[in-house]
Amino acid sequence: MTEGQTRSADPSAPEAEGFWGAIDRLAAEKGFTSSGLARAAGLDPTALNPSKRHAPDGRVRLPRMETLLELLRTVGVSWREFSFYLDDSAGRGQKRGLVEPARASTAGRIKVVEFSRLGPAELFDRAHLPIPHLWAEVSSPFADTGPHDYAIRLDTAVYEPSFRRGSLLLVSPASMIHKGDRVLCCAPAPFIAIADQNGKTGWTVRLFVSGEAVSIPTGSAYAVHRVTAVTL
Repeated sequence: MTEGQTRSADPSAPEAEGFWGAIDRLAAEKGFTSSGLARAAGLDPTALNPSKRHAPDGRVRLPRMETLLELLRTVGVSWREFSFYLDDSAGRGQKRGLVEPARASTAGRIKVVEFSRLGPAELFDRAHLPIPHLWAEVSSPFADTGPHDYAIRLDTAVYEPSFRRGSLLLVSPASMIHKGDRVLCCAPAPFIAIADQNGKTGWTVRLFVSGEAVSIPTGSAYAVHRVTAVTL
């Protein structure tokens, strides 16, 4: 990688330690090797090689903004989606120069919990992602799921006839939310809503049943995740 494509960072900073791990995981999940992703993005095939990730003084070299944006455009991932890969890497305590291989998701399985159990915030970590050992795991009826997706089993009839009691909702924390999307608002009191507006201060959603507008400030205890599919 040329000097114009990288910048050096404090090797003790969490973002420096986990950044390359996040890129490697992203590449693997999209079916690329590091050199394959670089080539697809129009970079030198060696641009993402481990040997190019450190300066002579040992500091971690990070891609410049233009390079990272091109990588994300190549795999069709937004900044918000990429942040989940960074959050995942930050908690791993990776040593400088050592990148843990991407973990393959368990094929055909998905994390699931009943809708009525969504209240306790302890089911999710600080990034509003499910804590695996607190969730059951079942065979997935959904054809295409992401690494952070989870399912909610509706154990209430309040959303009928739109959502039947007993249905499974596929929820994707990494999916971009647009106006009109169905969303799940989790702890402390779960509800299903329609995304209305995303402003600087947070989301405005409309309750699925009554249509009442509810504001969810950025940084609140609520996680707003997109519902991408539902079983009949």
